[in-house]
Amino acid sequence: MKKNILIVGGTSGVGLELARHYINDGHQVCITGRKNPQLDNVQFEPLSISDNTDQLVKDIDALLNQFTGINTLIYSAGFLQRGLIDELNDAAIRKMINVGLLAPSLLVQRLKNKLDTPLKLMLITSSSQYTARELEPVYCAVKSGVGMLGESLVRDKQLGKVLVAAPSGIDSPFWEGSDEDTRTMLDAKWVSEQIVELSSGVFKYKYAKILRNPARVEVQETLDNDLQPIDS
Repeated sequence: MKKNILIVGGTSGVGLELARHYINDGHQVCITGRKNPQLDNVQFEPLSISDNTDQLVKDIDALLNQFTGINTLIYSAGFLQRGLIDELNDAAIRKMINVGLLAPSLLVQRLKNKLDTPLKLMLITSSSQYTARELEPVYCAVKSGVGMLGESLVRDKQLGKVLVAAPSGIDSPFWEGSDEDTRTMLDAKWVSEQIVELSSGVFKYKYAKILRNPARVEVQETLDNDLQPIDS
């Protein structure tokens, strides 16, 4: 069945590679972000999430009016933010929370009752979901939060299956402007292929770490529709 897939944060990195895959597979795909990657056969809708919560609500509603009938939501948005908690100003903290947690929560809230079939949800987090880092306090918090959001949403029988994928260090524009050495990081296309594979099959919930050195996938938990463990 061909689907209408919304990829938030789909203009670079893993989100863009997922868009390429699903377009080639014949699905209707809409990607959001700040810059249009000029990808053929995809609908682009600008979405720049700031610290302005009221504007975020308006922008999400406008987005969902432009791309309708969404079957699958892939949330892959994020940005690098480093600093001790007292070095981050109020706007920086609000922006990270808006991008990392509020936006996906609002999207699921709005999409849940718009469909005739249950919404499929794919949340792309990070190793910061489960690894505390001194200079990434709010980033770690929202990644952990969105992972728990996914695990909580599986208990809602009106939602479809939920995948939470936590990659570790991807060579992508995420690191632009930093001094991070990306040479040993995961390839974005390879990560997208693992996410596609993880999302296939019958399950209600799946949580997986996508690790590097060596590159590998470790499924942490898989549940069926009755929330019983599935042997991986």
